[in-house]
Formats: sequence, C-alpha cells, structure tokens
Amino acid sequence: MAGKSAPVRIEEAGSRRRERMRGVLIEAATRLFARKGVDATTIDEIVELAGVAKGTFYNYFTDRADISRAVATGIRRQLNAAVEEINHGVDDPAERIARGSRLFMALVLRDPVHARMLARIYDGGGETTGGANQHLLGDIADGIAQGRFRVPSPEVALHLVVGVTTVAMRHLLDAGAGEEIARGKGYAREMTAALLQALGLRPAEIERILKKPFSLDGVTLLGHGRFL
Repeated sequence: MAGKSAPVRIEEAGSRRRERMRGVLIEAATRLFARKGVDATTIDEIVELAGVAKGTFYNYFTDRADISRAVATGIRRQLNAAVEEINHGVDDPAERIARGSRLFMALVLRDPVHARMLARIYDGGGETTGGANQHLLGDIADGIAQGRFRVPSPEVALHLVVGVTTVAMRHLLDAGAGEEIARGKGYAREMTAALLQALGLRPAEIERILKKPFSLDGVTLLGHGRFL
C-alpha cells in the first residue's frame, strides 16, 4: 500500500512547489506594479525580484498582461473575503450587495495603490461560473428568487454590479476620495443608490437599506490590518 501511495505524494509535493513558485512570481509582480505601475514593469525585473530564471516565468505566465490579471484576481479574492466579513449576519441580498459595493469604493481611500491596480487591470469580473464571483452570484440568485431584483438575467445583474463599482472606483481615483467614502456617504451612497435602482429596487427599499449603519471598523483588508 505504501508503495502505491508514493507516486501520489510525489505528485502532491510537485503541485505544492508549482503553486509556491507561482505565488513567488505574483508577489514580486505585485510589489513592482505597486511601486512602478504595470506598464513600466518588465518581466526581467519580475524574475530578478523573484530570484528565478526568466524561463521559469514562462512556465506559469505567457506575458506581463497574463501575470497582471493574476495579480488583479488575487486582490479581488482578498476583497471578496473582506466583503463576506462585513456582511456577516446580513441576510438581505440587496443590502449585502450595497455594503460590498461601498467597501470596494472605500479601498480607494484606504489603499489607493491596490485600488488603482484593481481598477486598471480588472479581469474576470464578468465570470458567471463562480470563482471569485461566487458569493456575489449567490446574492444575485437570492435577490431574483425573492423578487427583490427585477433584471433580465443573473448575467445582467452581475455586469451591473461589477461595472458600476469599477467605474466608481476609477472616478474616485481620478477625482479624489474624502473620508465620507469610508462611511458609505456622498458619492459612494449616490452610486450605490443608482445601482440598487438599476437592480429593480423601489426608492423606499433603497432608502431603508442606505439608512442602516455602515462602518468598516475592524474589517481586514488585503493583509494590511484592519480599518480604523
């Protein structure tokens, strides 16, 4: 029995090594993108910082655009975890989406470097098969089933949420974000109200949701500790 399991253990070890190496490359790219920007970063710089041969890079990624998408996906997964944290105990799918959208906008104020990276190289936001959108798609499905959301399809609702939130982030990056954004006020409130209206909620429902307290106190974000 032990002899038969040995190849499996070797394969698992190899898989872990590949995953670790991919993570090393992504971490190096993330640090360089944050410091220099995507366009100004070269593959040579990424492999130098990662401490690997250039050929190793191409075992995992096809080009700089490919690894930039991986960086954006990683940031988005961490943000989605923060959304789940802030939505703990919240059952209303409309309120969950409203809170999540405002958290993404608040990233501009709390971590503008990662916010800019995400807003400029956002990829996979339109995926309807789960992955990083799994929780959002669940909220959308619940909202449609409950008759809260009146949209042609889950895909349309997903693209509304992702599109509005991404454009809002880009606007705040360009125009500047004040402390009211971290409280879900001002522009963040206005854009969230417009999003809920587009999903089919009535004005009274929107007002009820947006009147509820919104605070990022204690929410972990991108490994940089908690909002204060």
